[in-house]
Amino acid sequence: MSIAEITRLPIPSSQVWPSAGKRPPGCPADFDDDMVVLQRAGSKIRFDRGETIFNEGDPAEHAYRVVSGAVRLCKHMADGRRQIAQFLLPGDFFSFVDMTEHSFTAEAVCDLVLACYPQRQITRLTEERLGLRRYFGSLLSRRVRDVQNHLVMLGRQTAKEKVASFLVMLVERQGAENSRLAVPMSRQDIADYLGLTIETVCRVLSAMKRKKLIDIPGLHDLTIRDFDALCALAEGE
Repeated sequence: MSIAEITRLPIPSSQVWPSAGKRPPGCPADFDDDMVVLQRAGSKIRFDRGETIFNEGDPAEHAYRVVSGAVRLCKHMADGRRQIAQFLLPGDFFSFVDMTEHSFTAEAVCDLVLACYPQRQITRLTEERLGLRRYFGSLLSRRVRDVQNHLVMLGRQTAKEKVASFLVMLVERQGAENSRLAVPMSRQDIADYLGLTIETVCRVLSAMKRKKLIDIPGLHDLTIRDFDALCALAEGE
């Protein structure tokens, strides 16, 4: 694994919740302390854009949380094709399930900072602390739901519905309804996630702009102008 920099993570003061996580129902009153303990077990790692975090088949010895930037989990085919299975954004954990080796390749979409945790530490902490066990259980349940939604997107939606669904997903994860939306991934990344060509993705985005659903102020920025219409398009209406 190529690592540009490793430093110990600072101990959080008032904010200990990963932005993508929610407090699991019924977790103990001292769960904030559990998150501080988890934070102490981690190290900060930096990667440059396009750098590989781990390859498919590498030993799965660490869990990760995105601090800033974005990660793509993908499969590379022998003929050069690529399927992106998931994008990880700030606050997202990945590779936190105990397994022998990685089943996907993880790459930095842009300049990236990760929190890195030894897998044995995650296992030990979840055995000792009920709150963390429930928290990671809730993340796993959400991951299964995301995979199911992605399968429906790939198998049954039209190109317009796929792109609209992708933008709705970004809005919901960033809380950017009717405002500026950061899009760290490239158009090719989006195409490889949706099972489309880059030309189709660009054509659909241009059509959405003409219909005043979105504006495109920059390559990695979108402005959502009509979120309700975008949701309707994603649902096939």
